[in-house]
Amino acid sequence: MKRINSTFKELIKGKKLTFLVGAGCSVDAPSCLPAGRAMMESIINYTCAESEIETLLSIKELRFEQLVEIVRDQLDPELKIIEYYGLCDTPNLQHFFLAEMLAQGHFVMTTNFDFLIEYALEQTGIPRDTIVPVITRYDFEIYSDPDALFREGKKAVYKIHGAAKNVITQENTKDALVVTIQAFGSGKEGETIFQVEPFKHLLFDNITRERSLVVIGYSGSDDFDIIPTLKILKNIKNIFWITHDKNIDGQEKIYKIGNGKSEELESLDKLTQILNEIYRMGNVENIYRIEANTSKLLGTLLDIHPLINSIPFNLSLIEWFNENIDSGTEFSTYAIPSKIYFDFNFYDDSLRCSRFMLSIAESLDDLNLKSYVLNLMGLINLDKGLYSDAIDQFEEALEIDNNLKNLYKKAGTLINIGKCQHAQGKYEEALKFLEEALDIAEEIDEKHQKAVILNNIGLICMDQSNYSMALNKFEEALRIAESLGKLSIKTGFLNNIGSAYRNQGKYQKALEKYEEAYNIAEQLGDVLRKIVSINNIATIQFIKDEKQESLRKYEEALEIAKKIGSLPLELKSLNNIAVFNLNLQNYEKALNLSEEALHIAEEIGEPSEKAKSLNTIGGVYIEKGKYSMALEKYETLINLDKELEDPRNEAIHLSNIGVIKDAQGSFSDAIKYIEDALGILIRIGLGNSELAKGFKTNIEIIRNKKGIWNIT
Repeated sequence: MKRINSTFKELIKGKKLTFLVGAGCSVDAPSCLPAGRAMMESIINYTCAESEIETLLSIKELRFEQLVEIVRDQLDPELKIIEYYGLCDTPNLQHFFLAEMLAQGHFVMTTNFDFLIEYALEQTGIPRDTIVPVITRYDFEIYSDPDALFREGKKAVYKIHGAAKNVITQENTKDALVVTIQAFGSGKEGETIFQVEPFKHLLFDNITRERSLVVIGYSGSDDFDIIPTLKILKNIKNIFWITHDKNIDGQEKIYKIGNGKSEELESLDKLTQILNEIYRMGNVENIYRIEANTSKLLGTLLDIHPLINSIPFNLSLIEWFNENIDSGTEFSTYAIPSKIYFDFNFYDDSLRCSRFMLSIAESLDDLNLKSYVLNLMGLINLDKGLYSDAIDQFEEALEIDNNLKNLYKKAGTLINIGKCQHAQGKYEEALKFLEEALDIAEEIDEKHQKAVILNNIGLICMDQSNYSMALNKFEEALRIAESLGKLSIKTGFLNNIGSAYRNQGKYQKALEKYEEAYNIAEQLGDVLRKIVSINNIATIQFIKDEKQESLRKYEEALEIAKKIGSLPLELKSLNNIAVFNLNLQNYEKALNLSEEALHIAEEIGEPSEKAKSLNTIGGVYIEKGKYSMALEKYETLINLDKELEDPRNEAIHLSNIGVIKDAQGSFSDAIKYIEDALGILIRIGLGNSELAKGFKTNIEIIRNKKGIWNIT
């Protein structure tokens, strides 16, 4: 990155511009609307128990839309919180600048919920009937060509996060807003970030093709709310990212982004690192970072300064909340924090709040609330690998669901019990619960739930090496997802179909499914499933002996995980690269990566990934002939498997000890360990699996070494 001797006015002269406008645009007087983080702080202070506020405010990755969705589910079903933004009708200079840009034929899209750009257009004399807010799916489909609209004399304001109403036509657009908030807000940390609905894709292509994008009102702290969108736009000429600095009185500082070395980029601030990342993708000719007092900078571009209201908008947010938003119950003041904690893997905090919630539900004798809490506590323990505790909680919730005759909740609880049984290797029991849930989902015509159940059944079939049956279940789930237009879950099903093909040795078919999943995840900005798809593609490339391509993919997944600051995703990628190096006999590198992964796994409490790290470390020690050190790791692993109630992996690790004993010449001990491993597989219904066949082969080989021919 280097500073250049130019002005913003000179850089944009003669260019076709598209403006992407964030919340910072509406902060300056007289608008005085709170930016995203300030609004979130007010919502948390108003809706959450006082004991939780400090911890909640420390979660910097919490997104506005995610918080709003959680609050909506507990006490604001009509999303009245969003209506606060619509109460301000005093646009500031930045809004008038955008109105002037629209009048000149440039384009504007915004993630803001206010109507201040529309008000600025009206106040500058633009006829009301020529102003077109684009909000609903119907709007995006019929107004997807902004050039055509401008030729018709229309000024379109594309509201890509939606709005409570169309301020020009007075149409109530709350339904579209609810859908958008759900799409943008849902998912655990790192999973779903700024999903652009498919019906908006054509507009995004049209509004940026061969144009320069000017980003205003984004601080960089909310970068990944818009970065995935910038990545899917392939035909942008330039990006001008304006960062606001109120202390700059004179000329703006302009920096041109270029190819920096990795070690240099690490010393730069987060926003500059991200702009460098976009530049390296090669889709944009030039990227500029501009530091300026935004209003003063934009003011220099206006020939005639607008008449701006001198009276600032000063409606107290907390007073308005008190008058318009239900403050909730004692239960909700813990339910909101508990869900936030759960989404960000703060399991101990979530469980602590859940215990308060359970006590409140019991004191109120409210069975619906009690079932909700028990399911949440069960999910926490499921994620922590405490399966027995989770099943106890799910079964208690199931009893309540039966008493209440709530079939939808009953099916959900049955799914959760099935997951626990599956995780413990109790495949037949898991299938029994999932099939009961499937019957209910079909009875109440709950298609989304049915797709999830079919997918879970398919995963069990995979573990049982019944790949054809798994493929049938995944494909049926995929058809349902397609009929519902559920692209986010479609990517997961496609990845699972790819894995079924991979296990059948149909590598080209597997690769096609993984790439299809990757393309959808890329379109949606779905970081979690994108990383899953990249890792799956890398695995196929490794199998096909495309080692360098495979490593590049694994490292791409790791880089994305680091960029978004997701330790769980970084951990998974580190473990994958460690196994890659183990397979290539790069033992020291595999060991270093596994130890780094192990440290993260212990830091964030990820027992399953901790097991993977230990397994790779043990594998390195075996290959290096350090059998005592390998034994120590596998004995630790077996204890961990027992804690996690994971018999399948316990069998694998017992077999690995058998391999060590074989290498040490202790053939009888080797056979005993592998037979014990085989016995576990038989006990959990995997006696005919590919894994079991491998164990039987190993036993036969070792018996032959020892000269024992009568295999039992």
